Amino acid sequence: MSRARWLPRLAVAGALGLGAAGCETFTPSTCDRSPEGNPLVRYTDGTVADGVYTTSGWDGELLYFPGGMRYSLVHKLPARPRWVTSYLSFDEHGTIDGGVLAQATGNQVVIQGVDDDAVRIANDSCVDYWIMVTAGGAAAP
Repeated sequence: MSRARWLPRLAVAGALGLGAAGCETFTPSTCDRSPEGNPLVRYTDGTVADGVYTTSGWDGELLYFPGGMRYSLVHKLPARPRWVTSYLSFDEHGTIDGGVLAQATGNQVVIQGVDDDAVRIANDSCVDYWIMVTAGGAAAP
């Protein structure tokens, strides 16, 4: 077959292959991040040690945190915490077997409220993560 005859066929095959590889590359994908579509989930587990609340251990089972997810984390501290830090992973089990956690940035985790009872957070991105939250510095009432 001459080169002039197979070039158009190759171009069509390449275009079809790109389309089959994933439509996400050609159109934006979005998720529902609205409060109406993501009701607040009250989380009452976690521990307090030496004045610091954690949702889990570094190598524990982290909380599933898909795009739009909202939690009310009951912190069990004596008062409103002065600081809150969140860590994300792509692995449910944190640092076990070479897994890693990194501090969240930008809209990966947004703090929607902090009071004497709970810390309210949301995943304002459309990426699924696993999360560990720490909070502390609460003065005794």
